[in-house]
Amino acid sequence: MQMVDLGHYCLYASLALCAYALAAGVVGVLRRETMWVRSAENAVVANLIGLSVATASLLHLILNDQFQVGFVARVSSTTIPLIYKITALWGGQSGSLLIWTLILGLLAAVAVLQNRRRHRDMMPYVTMVLSGVMLFFMILVAFVSNPFKLLEFAPPEGTGLNPLLQNYWMAIHPPILYVGMISLTVPFAFAMGALMSKKLDVSWIPVTRRWSLFSWCFLTPGFTLGGIWAYEELGWGGYWAWDPVENASFMPWLALTAFLHSVMITEKKGMLKIWNFFLILLAFELTIFGTFITRSGVIQSVHAFALSNIGPWFATFLGISSLFGLYLLAFRSKHLKSEGRLHSFLSREATFLLNNWLFLAICFAIFWGTVFPMVSEAVTGEKITVSAPFFNKVTWPLGLGLLALTGVCPLIAWRKASSKNFKRNFLYPLVGGAIAGAAAFALGSRGAIPLAFFSASGFVAATIFFEFYKGARARQTIRPSGFAKALTDLTLMNKRRYGGFVIHAGAVIVFVGIIASSFYQRESVYTVQVGESFTMERYNFRLLGVDVKTDSEKAAHYAWLEASQGREVIGRFYPQVHRHFKQDQTVSEVSIRSTFLEDIYVVLSGWDEEGNVTFRVFINPLVNLVWLGITIMVLGGVFVMTKDRRPWERLSLRGKDKQEQVAEAA
Repeated sequence: MQMVDLGHYCLYASLALCAYALAAGVVGVLRRETMWVRSAENAVVANLIGLSVATASLLHLILNDQFQVGFVARVSSTTIPLIYKITALWGGQSGSLLIWTLILGLLAAVAVLQNRRRHRDMMPYVTMVLSGVMLFFMILVAFVSNPFKLLEFAPPEGTGLNPLLQNYWMAIHPPILYVGMISLTVPFAFAMGALMSKKLDVSWIPVTRRWSLFSWCFLTPGFTLGGIWAYEELGWGGYWAWDPVENASFMPWLALTAFLHSVMITEKKGMLKIWNFFLILLAFELTIFGTFITRSGVIQSVHAFALSNIGPWFATFLGISSLFGLYLLAFRSKHLKSEGRLHSFLSREATFLLNNWLFLAICFAIFWGTVFPMVSEAVTGEKITVSAPFFNKVTWPLGLGLLALTGVCPLIAWRKASSKNFKRNFLYPLVGGAIAGAAAFALGSRGAIPLAFFSASGFVAATIFFEFYKGARARQTIRPSGFAKALTDLTLMNKRRYGGFVIHAGAVIVFVGIIASSFYQRESVYTVQVGESFTMERYNFRLLGVDVKTDSEKAAHYAWLEASQGREVIGRFYPQVHRHFKQDQTVSEVSIRSTFLEDIYVVLSGWDEEGNVTFRVFINPLVNLVWLGITIMVLGGVFVMTKDRRPWERLSLRGKDKQEQVAEAA
């Protein structure tokens, strides 16, 4: 019981520190006294200590099977492995909110400590915003969904973690996704701080961009790992079903990616100032909206938490924070006039703007498809489900446009493109796109959508290749060296530009994997008995045996299949179905043989008393390109975040690096 009390006291202490930080920040701003501002910042840092101790207390209660605590009884048991006891910390509503708040406290403390001597005009306001957001979550954790709440009677055994969550991907997927979503609070706080402090030049952009890129580098693998979990655990043969909770993590990513593109226009041309503030506000509010639909129980999803009373709190906070941000933006709009203007629709500025419109068009389509069932139920009393065909129909053409723009943007000039620019820069990429489309057709690809995507992928890949090639050749004109050294120096000296190309290369690979696995997936259902075989395309499967193993936790049905190609045995498959007694839940455990070109995906669908066993078999081409492409994208993002140049490689030039000027002129 002492750990329970310690957890309670730490939550209340953190709540008090957040309230004090907000109040001290307001006093410091009104009185213009540094002492109060520093005190507020110290309270933000001290808050992290209370949250850390509270989280450690809850983990101690879980690991020691203290089932008198309601949260522990719901998510843990004496029989689950240690890794899933730790995972149980974010496997339920209350614990995950505590983890969410802990991460928010950590990131807020880092932001405050990083800027002890920088951005001092903005930091009082930044601290106020961070404290206000933390105070909201602390109220939820301390009073609305307290993980330390005791039961009237302590059960001898806990229910245990949801069987669907007892998967190794769930040990890392939620924390990574949480960091990505929560860290958007920091760029939101700096954007609001810039508006409140009237620091509306570009000084707020570098710190906001770095934190935004940090968020992006966690959001991207965050929802991808969720897709891998769904692929391996749910047994339906796919990795993305446009589930509302999947959408909830994808929408902030879209708004954030749009910002990371458009902010370059503000830095280079002084344009789109209001737009960039709006995008940061939108990305943050979409994280709150996603948290609302995930935790309120208003939508049905295998990812979502059960119905709870927490929804109105999130809805209220979403409304207040949105109005606050929009009011500030409107109030300061007259000070955010563009310093430049769009000279031509055939310019790099225009392609960036179109890029942003496409990102937000996809975001709005996903948002509407996600909320429409709730709207229809509220208006008509009937919940109309919006399924994958709607999302695919809307997002395929928009995604194709985005992919094509990825290749067009680097090729087109700033201000206004000339016909000479078009002829010189577009010839080889267009040839690359034509070759890619022809190759896809020759390999059997049919249909306008996949051929268009494959052609666009070839176009973008050729663009990226020639951008690296031209840049390296331009570098050689400045400092004669071998091509490999010139290419290395080029990327190390301008990581933002060429790291962006690496990200785009990863995106091309992702698109190829998505198109191939979506349009060319094959599926068949077979029913056989032990010793019998079935054939799917060039693979022959023979059922070697079935078995049932039962313990105190579950009944596990097993099947053994041997797969061969011609006379060569290529492997065995062990699909299973587990019936978990405590949760009264059936979980499919699929068996996958994965190669670079395709996955063979086997699901045990059913069996009867006569010995008939039914399997669903999928052949999913190029799925691994999705995971490979995402990995490259994240590595590219990390590369962009690192220091831009080696000190001994600096060139004492004004403005842009000479080699970049030559590269763009080439």
